[in-house]
Amino acid sequence: MSIFTTEKPRRFERINRYSNERKEYIESRKRAIMREEGLLPMEDMKAEELLRGKFVEGTTHLRRRKEKDEDAGPGAKSKRVVKMLVWLIVLVVLLHWLIKSVYLQ
Repeated sequence: MSIFTTEKPRRFERINRYSNERKEYIESRKRAIMREEGLLPMEDMKAEELLRGKFVEGTTHLRRRKEKDEDAGPGAKSKRVVKMLVWLIVLVVLLHWLIKSVYLQ
């Protein structure tokens, strides 16, 4: 045990013993296709399928953010990261120049 580092607590891992994710995915796809074809009524939908995306639709700022992300395209996040790094470098250079000019006078 060190003075400067602390032990991290063990993480809780929940193991699904009685579920089959592949089977659940196939069943949900079957229900979605049957619903699109009109063979299954809309009332047969699960609650999680009905609620998915409703919170985003209900708030204006999240809706605008989602639309902005969809309009931006797939490389928008990487462009934001590059832009942030450029601004960070400019800020560091300015701070370095400011500190250097203050201490040299």
